[in-house]
Amino acid sequence: QTGGEDGSQEPLCSMCSSLTWQERLGGCLGCMALGYILSFGSFFRFKDLMMGDPAPFVVYATVGNIISLSGSFFLSGPTSQFKKMFHESRKTATLLYLGSLAVTLIVALIPFGSGVRGIKAMILVILLLCQYVAVAWYCMSYIPFARQMITRLFNRIWSRIEEWD
Repeated sequence: QTGGEDGSQEPLCSMCSSLTWQERLGGCLGCMALGYILSFGSFFRFKDLMMGDPAPFVVYATVGNIISLSGSFFLSGPTSQFKKMFHESRKTATLLYLGSLAVTLIVALIPFGSGVRGIKAMILVILLLCQYVAVAWYCMSYIPFARQMITRLFNRIWSRIEEWD
């Protein structure tokens, strides 16, 4: 068992409640490693994406992201993790991330006519980028002042770009 954010005890889940801290950490790291291997391994399918078959690339990347995310359930338990994910400071990033995961899989798995394959590939690449931006923004919410520093950095970059015009 592990404590929730409010100090209450929450069983991790029926399968994980008897695991030691080291076993839970191993489960988390194992899921994260497998997820990252799938996500980064999807780049071996980049040629398929460019040849008009985006499904293998985005499905591997998206499933890898889902497995990586589920690893955190080992540490704090599903209920506690969902509470953290939907905390007011993370709600928007969480919804964008989960939404882009779902929409990516839907678009990748729905058959399109051959005339719109290029458009499908472009949409899927944009959705995949949305996944990575949303999860990065989500992760930054756990680092004090990280979002503010990144926002200031992009504001400076944008100001410099506007000066060039």
